[in-house]
Amino acid sequence: MNTITWGLALGTFVPILSSAAGIETSNQSIQSFLESDHYVELSYAQMHANVSGQLPQTEALKQQGVENFSTGNLINDQYFFNVAAKLQLTPQFSFGLIYDHPYGMDMDYQYQPQLQTGAPLLESGKLDFSSENISLLFGYQPSSQWNIYAGTAYQQFQGELEVMGENYSTLSGYHAKIKKSAGQGWLAGLSYQIPEYAFKTALTYRSKIEHKASITEDLYGQNLEFVPFAKTTINTPQSVNLDFQTGLSQHNYLYSTLRWVNWKDFKIQPTQFGTVIDYYVSLYPTTAKPFNLVEYKSDQWSAKLGLAHKFSEHWIGAAEMLWDSGTDNPAGTLNPSNGYYGLGIGAVYKPDENYYLAYGINYIYFNKADLDSLNPFNSVTQNSTLSGVNNNYAFVHGIKFGYHF
Repeated sequence: MNTITWGLALGTFVPILSSAAGIETSNQSIQSFLESDHYVELSYAQMHANVSGQLPQTEALKQQGVENFSTGNLINDQYFFNVAAKLQLTPQFSFGLIYDHPYGMDMDYQYQPQLQTGAPLLESGKLDFSSENISLLFGYQPSSQWNIYAGTAYQQFQGELEVMGENYSTLSGYHAKIKKSAGQGWLAGLSYQIPEYAFKTALTYRSKIEHKASITEDLYGQNLEFVPFAKTTINTPQSVNLDFQTGLSQHNYLYSTLRWVNWKDFKIQPTQFGTVIDYYVSLYPTTAKPFNLVEYKSDQWSAKLGLAHKFSEHWIGAAEMLWDSGTDNPAGTLNPSNGYYGLGIGAVYKPDENYYLAYGINYIYFNKADLDSLNPFNSVTQNSTLSGVNNNYAFVHGIKFGYHF
């Protein structure tokens, strides 16, 4: 494994954070497919986040002696497991498989302040999404420098959303269960390298993937059936990845990643919920505007810049800076942050010519989402249900094993 490959071992296995932009948990990298010869890798990562905010302080609660208006930690620990394999079928043709979890969220919020009469549940919110994705890739290498690749992606997606409490206004008591659905998409890209300079760059496009999801909806436990049942279309977003790396000297080199995700066009609008919103808009056309249950204001941009140093034939270390733009949604219990800045360090140990172990840890400082006034005619992910956002952060660490054969 050459120096440039060592850097990939550090730079691609710690996931994008789900609370940073949209519901993304993976940068959907295809770098394992660009490895030399036959190759297989396994990776595991864990995220621990400390994310909270301050609720509006109501006079009614103050009169009962409540002084703590903190939401408490909003995000549960999350775990990620990815698998990838690549076969060099001939000198010109290769095949690869990548399994990952591109989208996910595990937010669980419960506000139970201590009152004179006990600790009742006054407000709660749950946003839980999960996904699985299998990408099949076929590559053509017309020379030792170029790799042209394309493939298909099979994806499963499911989720649940539930909100209750005064700050959720007209949405209070609403519950939606998104049953598991499946969809197919495609990806394509090209890579160029100059091995003698440890230079490699790759550009990859992934299409959106359409899901026809069955969603059950209820309000305080009562099924919503205003119109006949119909499946809901959910399109997980298209994206573009640009990866770049180059040698600086015999033992040092630079690596970077730039990623764009089209979250602005992502939406979830269940049938019954959409019917109610359309009805209210027709009644109050001058004050109400249509909105989706889940939506985002802007596309996501994220970037990584790292420097790796080879200490010996067996050890390499790296440090990197991270940035994520977020999606510009206002601060709420289901959207407390808007992008992040981060720092990461890692090491790779290569005991043998054919395999390696890599470990890395990232510290993430979340940007504070802007505060806005509560609006009953806003998406649940675009409504500002907080009066303040705390200094929120997360630690992400992971380990990866790679083997050439």
